[in-house]
Amino acid sequence: METVARMARKLTPILQSSDDSHEDQAAQTHNDASKRCYSESDVDVDHHGLTYHTNSGSSSNSSLSTRSLESPSNSLETVTGGGVKSDSVNNSTSAPQWDSDAEAEPDPPDWTKNVPEDVLRSLSPREKKRQEVINELFHTERSHVRGLKVLDQIFYQPMKEAAVLPQDQIQLLFSNLEEMLVYHSGFNNCMKAKRRETPVVGDIGDLLLDMFDGAEGENFQKAAAVFCSRQQIALEALKERRRKDPKLNSFLTDAEGNPMCRRLQLKDIIPTGMLRLTKYPLLFENLAKYTRMERSEEEMRMVLRALERSKEILNYVNQAVREAEDQHRLADIQRKLDKTSFDKADHPMVAEFKSLDLTKHRLIHEGVLNWRIGGNRQKVIELHVVLLEDMIILLQRQDEKFVLKFHNTNSGGYLSPVIKVSHVLVRHNAVDKKALYLVNTSHNNAQIYDLVASSSSERKTDKQFLNDRLAERGLVTPVLKISGVYCRT
Repeated sequence: METVARMARKLTPILQSSDDSHEDQAAQTHNDASKRCYSESDVDVDHHGLTYHTNSGSSSNSSLSTRSLESPSNSLETVTGGGVKSDSVNNSTSAPQWDSDAEAEPDPPDWTKNVPEDVLRSLSPREKKRQEVINELFHTERSHVRGLKVLDQIFYQPMKEAAVLPQDQIQLLFSNLEEMLVYHSGFNNCMKAKRRETPVVGDIGDLLLDMFDGAEGENFQKAAAVFCSRQQIALEALKERRRKDPKLNSFLTDAEGNPMCRRLQLKDIIPTGMLRLTKYPLLFENLAKYTRMERSEEEMRMVLRALERSKEILNYVNQAVREAEDQHRLADIQRKLDKTSFDKADHPMVAEFKSLDLTKHRLIHEGVLNWRIGGNRQKVIELHVVLLEDMIILLQRQDEKFVLKFHNTNSGGYLSPVIKVSHVLVRHNAVDKKALYLVNTSHNNAQIYDLVASSSSERKTDKQFLNDRLAERGLVTPVLKISGVYCRT
């Protein structure tokens, strides 16, 4: 059988066309394997329009649920550009065409109904459990494809045509949606082909590895990371813009009112890609549980490999999301950074950090600490501490600004708000359990910062946790967690 990606590419003209001649041409050019995955019966496009008989409801009270995101509606609904609903649609290039995936039932179908009774009786309890897992896997993949098509045809394409958002913001929201639709549609159609082979599904390890392993698996992993990494950032920006833009709000309200959305808002539907990635390891783990002793060793090996790769892909995408959010946070701090006082100071570090750009660094953590300055600890300054991979930035919040400035000492010197991680030592305060001393050794005379957390528990060091953290961050010395901020010891 051909790989999912190759077959998915062959599927693209079928998904994009509602013309019978296109389907005939595709059927002639596909080989036997792709015919099995993408026969005309898989597409089932109604060229004379689709109708719906469900009542749409307000989207204002929508909520996110796994079932609602992964369960298709019971009937086909008709949509036109911009989410406007109508009772019927004639042949029109402006109306999206829905295939048979939109007709799936909300819950997985009963797989036993198509199995002859004598065959069903011959199956072991473990094999029956295995068939249930496969049935759920196949059904939820079909449901996921439906959700991606809703995103594409009710939101993405109409929003591009109506130009209700700048192109860069539309791209931020939907990214490589069309690419993900091709991947998952190919996977879904290969599952359909496997189901048609026999009522009791045989080995599926090769099908899973075509999607998740090898070069195609690497490509899917990268595509999934692109699709998911900036979605939450985009949704936050959309929420703010929607509040200020009546035209955009009206457009989205109409689209979200379409029955195909099942009372979900765009903010609820967008995360389906990430939710699907979290489900694969769970499904594959159950599949492996019931494959053991029921199928061949080779099938078991392939299922376990698919499980391993699904976890790797999920971890990869999670890391991409974290890095994107960290970069977005640094960009936000950079925009609000006030260096006026810092740049005016007579200090050698001013020239070194004259063009400080936080976005050129990697964020590890940020949090709040109190800084005690002066004799007898008379002065306390609340700091917003930003720990980067190579430096610690001590900022002060003033309204919407993050102020970077030096602080005078009793001896007439300055305490720098920028400390290189390579020159930092951390010492516990034996008197105050909530405090610690941060020592900057980059100067001839070491500078000591008396920092205080909100509680003693926040100052405690868990060495195992720290070692794990070091491995993740590539640091070479232990770090100390205090009020959400990590400093080297």
